[in-house]
Amino acid sequence: MYRIIILLIFIYTNSLAQEHLISKFEFRDDSANSNKAKPLNPKSHINIFLPSIPYSYIAKSTNSGLIRSYDNKRGWIYDLAKSHKRVGEYTYIFELRENLKFQDGKDFTMDDVLFNLEFFKKNPLLYTNIDKVDFDIIKLDKKRFKIVLKQKYEMFLTDLSRIYFYTKEYIEKYNPIGAETGTATKAAGAFGMGPYILQSGFALGSKQTEKLELVANPYYWNKNFPKIQRITVYTQLDVNKAIEDITKYEGKLDLMPIPFNKKIEVLLSEYSKLIISESTDNFVIFFNLINGNKKLQNQNIRQALNQALNQENLLNFVYKNEGKISPFTTSINYDIVKKVAEKYKFEEKKFSKSELNSLLNGLKLNIYTQDRFMFLLKGIEYQLKKYGVTFNYKITNSEKDIYEQLLKTNKNKNDKNWDLLIWGDDDWYYENPWSVFFIYETSGAWSTIKKDDLMQEYIKKYFITKTKTKEYEEVVKDILFRAKQKAYTLRVPSQNKVTAVNKEVIYKPYKGGIIPLWEIEISNNHWSLRPKNIEYKEEFKKAIKPKRIKYETIK
Repeated sequence: MYRIIILLIFIYTNSLAQEHLISKFEFRDDSANSNKAKPLNPKSHINIFLPSIPYSYIAKSTNSGLIRSYDNKRGWIYDLAKSHKRVGEYTYIFELRENLKFQDGKDFTMDDVLFNLEFFKKNPLLYTNIDKVDFDIIKLDKKRFKIVLKQKYEMFLTDLSRIYFYTKEYIEKYNPIGAETGTATKAAGAFGMGPYILQSGFALGSKQTEKLELVANPYYWNKNFPKIQRITVYTQLDVNKAIEDITKYEGKLDLMPIPFNKKIEVLLSEYSKLIISESTDNFVIFFNLINGNKKLQNQNIRQALNQALNQENLLNFVYKNEGKISPFTTSINYDIVKKVAEKYKFEEKKFSKSELNSLLNGLKLNIYTQDRFMFLLKGIEYQLKKYGVTFNYKITNSEKDIYEQLLKTNKNKNDKNWDLLIWGDDDWYYENPWSVFFIYETSGAWSTIKKDDLMQEYIKKYFITKTKTKEYEEVVKDILFRAKQKAYTLRVPSQNKVTAVNKEVIYKPYKGGIIPLWEIEISNNHWSLRPKNIEYKEEFKKAIKPKRIKYETIK
């Protein structure tokens, strides 16, 4: 009876009261870490659900580049490269590690480096400015080479962590040319050099299979990883069914990001626990300024929609306090964004309540969304209804459907009418607010705004400005302020990562858009390792207190 009363209180009180009650609740210790299974047990297996950017998460787990994005101040660590040095503005010299091999066991040589980089140069990524930057690749010896840029470009190292190396056979057969969704593996097989091999399925962003199978790469250069032999990845599930699978059943799902209003179900589950961390991920709510509701062309209406939202109430009642209020669409958890927000004051026109009513009353908006964001949109709808705004929903469980319409809209070729579209913009670019800024580049497929020459000048400057300089601070401020002045998006608070995880899974999230599958471990009590006739012990079914990770604690 006591637990039932607590559950009802959790559901109907705000997040601050919930946190207080959590502190009074009876929890067991998380014992998974003290009972770790030996790495790469042949039976080890987990199932995960990746509803946002699965193509990026899978690519980072199955592929390797010279450097790899990471949770540190510079945002990366060495991967296939052993070291590098920068010589002047344009030249980078890299040294490779010893004894590198592809996933099929073949040696990785300097010829493979030159072949891959020359192919990439002709078929670059399409979501930064690297496709417009020419460079030479020059072999120095068997382990060293240099890249010489032909123009100034300060985002080169960040781009480099997304340049992966493949076998010649894969490149010649599948021709993995650059795309708006970046580098992704087009077919299953031992073609790359990452910690996991894509055994079946694929995820490209614009299209994907509903399920992918990953197996450990026995030739990965870092023998400490991966830890688990097999991972099954689901890319499109009904979110409520997925919550049921991870909370009520053992062995169906082991890890998934959850809507914030599902924390209680996870907390009280017999099989799952909550892991919560600070994040530079973003919820981006686009305004369709290409062919959406004509009223949205009025900047005052877009500004009024933003001002009509009570950000504090969204944070407390919709986010369940899992985030922070930000003056910008871009996450306040970026150091540079936080610095700009604290140092500079944005002057904006303030509307009275009567003016908001006059501008917004009768506005009807078509919403296109994944089902996982309905908790947020319903909270927004509740607030905007007071001003006479109504929502009409089109809902999908697949991000590829969102991409299809979003990427067509820039060319005025979308076949679904939408006015607001929400995307789970996980920080794929890592420690760099370009993850959001790129939607303001009107020549890019991700933009749903019309011509803005001033913003394009800011972006052009952003590409060539060194980070951690006064000039960088200024150009970031200019982009943030311009986007807010023009109200190009509907702003909501910056989010925490809230993840449901099997109680016997050991997982530490990264701040940005990486799920380090290769670092995940399991305990000997995990369903994949226990004999089939041994049930999960009742003592382990007790609730585990939510684990909160602050980014500052990550080395």
